[in-house]
Amino acid sequence: MLINLLVASLIPFIVWVIQKATGKTGSKATYLRRRIFAYGIFIIFIISLIGTIALFQEAQGDTKNIGILSRSLGRSIVFWAILFWAGLSNKPNEDKGFFYSIWQPYKPEYIADKNHISKSQKKKLENKEPEFLTQENEEGWLIDQKDIWCKRFYLVNNPTSDLKQYVVEQTGKLIPNQPPEITKEIKLKIKEAKSDWKYYINDGWLPTDKKWN
Repeated sequence: MLINLLVASLIPFIVWVIQKATGKTGSKATYLRRRIFAYGIFIIFIISLIGTIALFQEAQGDTKNIGILSRSLGRSIVFWAILFWAGLSNKPNEDKGFFYSIWQPYKPEYIADKNHISKSQKKKLENKEPEFLTQENEEGWLIDQKDIWCKRFYLVNNPTSDLKQYVVEQTGKLIPNQPPEITKEIKLKIKEAKSDWKYYINDGWLPTDKKWN
């Protein structure tokens, strides 16, 4: 069964060699290799499933072969269950499971391992203009180094208000097995929100996924 992992890793390895030779080994390049690996695993799973069904059909009436195939199927189920569990994991501030890369386009938010973030990646996050500053349907999310406190930023356009356009900054605390606790909410001017975002990035906070509505 480990041969499946080796086969699925072959093309990403070749891509890595090419990326290394061309100097393109950033986080986006890593995400591309992860996507190729995920597609490889998924295709191998489908082929294995079809092959297993075909073998059981051929072994109909042969009790001995059915028994052997059943034991082999049991081991395969355990293997694929562990692999799918790893591929679909979505823990806060850790790399998403590789299957997510199939349908989710690359975003800097998926850089989540604070222990391995490079200086160049941090610089990109500091200099990148957050989308929530200009788009009302976008949100910015940050999480601290202890995976406890989160910040949520979103744009509000209110023509009837004194402040026609502002950013709401919410602070929330993640509590195990309980809904997050929103402890603070303030309104900021666009410039203030941009400054706050950059400050928290510089202080070690990292983009994360949505934690509350």
